[in-house]
Amino acid sequence: MNRISTSSFKFFFTLPFVLIISLGVTINAFGKEIPIAKKGILDLRGWNFSEQPAINLEGEWEFYWKEYLSLEDIESRQESKVYRQFPKLWQNDSVGGNLITPEGYATHRLKVILSSITPELSISIPQLYSSYFLFINGDFVTSNGHVGVSKETSLPHWQPQTNDLRVTSDTLDIILQIANFRHSKGGASKNLAIGTKDFLQSVNKRTQAFDLIMGSSLFFIGLFFMVLYWFGRHEKQILYFSLFSLFYSYRSIGSDTYTLHYLVPDIPWILTLRLEYITMYLSAVFFVFYSYHLYKAETSRLFVKVSLGLGVTLIIISLFFPPSVFTNFATPYSIYVLLSFIYLFYTYVLATAYHRIGSKLSLVSTLFLFLTISHTILAYLGITEPVRTLYFIGFQQFFFFQSIILFYRYTLNLELAKKKAERAAQSRSDFLSMISHEIRTPLNAVIGLTNYLISDKPKEGHVEDLRTLKFSAEHLHVLINDVLDYSKLDAGKIEFEMRDVNIRQLAENIIRAFESKAIEKGIYLKLNFDDKIPNRIITDGLRLSQILTNLIGNAIKFTSTGGVTLSLLRVTSSMRKVAIKFLVEDTGIGIPKDKQSSIFDSFSQASSSTTREFGGTGLGLAITKRILDLQNIKINLFSQESKGSRFYFTQAFEISEIQVLPSATEVEEKVDLAGKNVLLVEDNPVNVMVAKRFLSKWKINVDVAENGREAIEKTASSKYDLILMDLQMPVMDGYDASSELRKQGLKTPIVALTASVMLDVGDKVFSCGMNDYITKPFDPDDLYNKIKLQMG
Repeated sequence: MNRISTSSFKFFFTLPFVLIISLGVTINAFGKEIPIAKKGILDLRGWNFSEQPAINLEGEWEFYWKEYLSLEDIESRQESKVYRQFPKLWQNDSVGGNLITPEGYATHRLKVILSSITPELSISIPQLYSSYFLFINGDFVTSNGHVGVSKETSLPHWQPQTNDLRVTSDTLDIILQIANFRHSKGGASKNLAIGTKDFLQSVNKRTQAFDLIMGSSLFFIGLFFMVLYWFGRHEKQILYFSLFSLFYSYRSIGSDTYTLHYLVPDIPWILTLRLEYITMYLSAVFFVFYSYHLYKAETSRLFVKVSLGLGVTLIIISLFFPPSVFTNFATPYSIYVLLSFIYLFYTYVLATAYHRIGSKLSLVSTLFLFLTISHTILAYLGITEPVRTLYFIGFQQFFFFQSIILFYRYTLNLELAKKKAERAAQSRSDFLSMISHEIRTPLNAVIGLTNYLISDKPKEGHVEDLRTLKFSAEHLHVLINDVLDYSKLDAGKIEFEMRDVNIRQLAENIIRAFESKAIEKGIYLKLNFDDKIPNRIITDGLRLSQILTNLIGNAIKFTSTGGVTLSLLRVTSSMRKVAIKFLVEDTGIGIPKDKQSSIFDSFSQASSSTTREFGGTGLGLAITKRILDLQNIKINLFSQESKGSRFYFTQAFEISEIQVLPSATEVEEKVDLAGKNVLLVEDNPVNVMVAKRFLSKWKINVDVAENGREAIEKTASSKYDLILMDLQMPVMDGYDASSELRKQGLKTPIVALTASVMLDVGDKVFSCGMNDYITKPFDPDDLYNKIKLQMG
């Protein structure tokens, strides 16, 4: 954004200003001289309404202070007349020996002389301070509020109006009675105008359209950025820009031309007046806060505090004091706002010089706002005439540019947050990988040596100790796996590998794996398998096995009497699909009703005493639910305290095209590994000792390399039937060593030995040219099968 050139923006968006200003200069310099009232008479006999459809009724009007006079009253007066400029506020000036104060009442009179040929005319009356009656040729035309001689007898109201005129002669005798007893200003600050009906109506509609478009645009911009802030709450500049837009949207329709009063004619004057002033102060305060949070380093905190203090003070005054008090602060505060914008423009220049994010566009857009606000304030002070087009274009361009800047910053922060999250995830992944390796490496030695000693005919007195040691090590292994599995599932990157699975055999194997634990606890463990279920289905056998293992392991853990039953029931089936209901029922301790809704939460168990008595991380059910959630499957629970629990879910599977009935006499083919040469690449001496014990037991010749570089050197001079490759080693790790060996054309099978179970280990292993991997601590049978598979 900083590199975007702003020269094109400056050209195209300042062009309308140049055209508008040039147009105004041309009209003033070369247009026809505009008639003005002199001595209470405005002569329009030479004015052509066809060419110039409207004219302001400005100049010298007859003026009668603290008198309400009718046309007859004025005509009957013999004394000399007093004239006063119109429009002009009552500003403690003296006319005809009278002191004209903001509070009071008066009659203005103007005689307009028209040509004999005049089109149908209308008169446009702006808001006046703060009520009026209008008469033309002695007839009542319109009013705003009610004029009176005191605060009690007058009623203020502001509603700009355009009224049709019935022109029956070549003279319009206009009498305007104005009263003010509540506002700090009195009289008229804007011109009345007469013109053709179509023209004044079109001007009126165009003004209302400008205001409504501006107000609605700012309102929806404010809502948009409020929602944007809601989704990214750290971006306070978005919040303050939203609030600035929302409050300024009211000022677009509730001040100056008061379009809101057209829409709601009976709205209370005091309500809209207070809102006009309060929104002015709030808009300024929120814009200061917006600028400060946009470029903190360049904006003075003292300036922010002063703006806030001043704004809050004036808001309180506007809420609780009468209009005659709080309206006095509008002019000085407008000057303060003008000076503040000069300072803020300077801060944007500094931000551009320091190459802050979006600073160039901010500078251009603030220039538009500065010019627009300056023009508005100068018009309010009566120094210049208001130009609606300038106001409209200036604000639209400012909000357009600011929206681009904020949206860019928002997306940039999202990108930074995403990168931060990715770094955090990578750090977590690296930490888990490291901690997994560091824990699993010694655990591999403990479990491996325990298995070896148990299979090596230990002394009878040592058998129980070895079993206790094995149970403790395996329990620790389960805890580690639970934490790492949950981490993988929480990342949502698990991919299901759909393969042909013998579902009956899978269920039987799970039951067989838990039989010893059930026997130890003296409970039964049964399998109910519906014979209508096809033997072979397409599913991720590993994940399904993990779900059932978690549920059955949980059930056995919390069951002391009775037993556990796994049931697989056919729900529906067709030629290609079958829906199976899985039920795990136990007669254990059950789950209290108030805990059942949270039992699937991470690290959650029914009570803290459950953790102390039965152990576990409380992740088993959370992992189970997460695996099922990823497949859009709901797990259900029915439980009664002290009576047991039932977990069940239904899953649909594709039926395998090949159905092979399980055979009780099926014997796995054995592969003779005796005499095979295996290179073990491992830097940990304990792991080397454990692996060699089992490999030697299977009569495999073992050669050892301590790192990947040494493995490359040994394969260059010796031939091996298999390489067991550790992944994390000094000098050269297993990934680089395997890649190098494949580049050299080595075809020998490579099986990775890894203590890490992170998500991307499998992908990395295969991408480096390895054939398979096994995690530490490894099961001897699993290691044997992996070696047999690669050598078979």
